[in-house]
Amino acid sequence: MGKLFKPNYITDHFSLLLKRYQFKIIRFHDLRHSCASLLLAQGIPMKSIQEWLGHSTFATTADTYSHLDFSSKQEEPKIEEPISAKPEESMEEEQEQGMSMTMM
Repeated sequence: MGKLFKPNYITDHFSLLLKRYQFKIIRFHDLRHSCASLLLAQGIPMKSIQEWLGHSTFATTADTYSHLDFSSKQEEPKIEEPISAKPEESMEEEQEQGMSMTMM
């Protein structure tokens, strides 16, 4: 149309767009939170998300979105599982095999 947008045009008309297409009513700013959530779920580093969202400090991004960083918490038990899940019998067998290998 060749005209400039007023600064609040998109924000003001976002709710009208949602109503028109019968979407759930959210604030335009909530799209930033959804974006950050989706990026975190895809494994994008928090530092990259800070730059993407334009936060001035890493702390702002981490404080706001750290509760969504559940993927790192899910991986922690996987690291310890193979060590603690090993039965004692198989450990004894490995020790015996190790001793027989050193005697050869």
